[in-house]
Amino acid sequence: DDLVRFDGAPATSSSFIRLRRATAELVADRLALDPNELDAAWADSDIQHQTALLAALTQVGVPYKRFAMKPGVGFDCSGLTSFAWGQAGFNLPHNSTRQIRAADPRTQETAQAGDLLRYPGHVMMWLGVGQAVIHSPQPGQFVEVKILTKRSMTRSTFGDPTE
Repeated sequence: DDLVRFDGAPATSSSFIRLRRATAELVADRLALDPNELDAAWADSDIQHQTALLAALTQVGVPYKRFAMKPGVGFDCSGLTSFAWGQAGFNLPHNSTRQIRAADPRTQETAQAGDLLRYPGHVMMWLGVGQAVIHSPQPGQFVEVKILTKRSMTRSTFGDPTE
């Protein structure tokens, strides 16, 4: 199945696991997280969630562009999540409200790394640990990994777009 591949490697292969681990180490370093905890959260997610999350992470540093969904060029918030989940074989609407309404509701305890996290007017992807997310924030900024504030997390809603 083509969905079980990242960078040409089957998801169960040692090269996929090494790539996922190396990516987790980079993200953990940037966010001052435990790389073992981050990698374990990703490994515990199903392959669609891993694929979407890793696809989103390939776009870190790409500028925010309103109404855009162009890898390497620009994304708005829902454009990034649409792109990432598209790489996993799921077609998400290019609208944060429609994305979370179509997703199966989750709590932080039942969510997987890669699930959507919607703050009013904004959609992100949860990295699977604490308050860590990847998102395309706003004009003048770039796709980034970030630790949300407790207030932002409590005002946010989790959703699984595979259900």
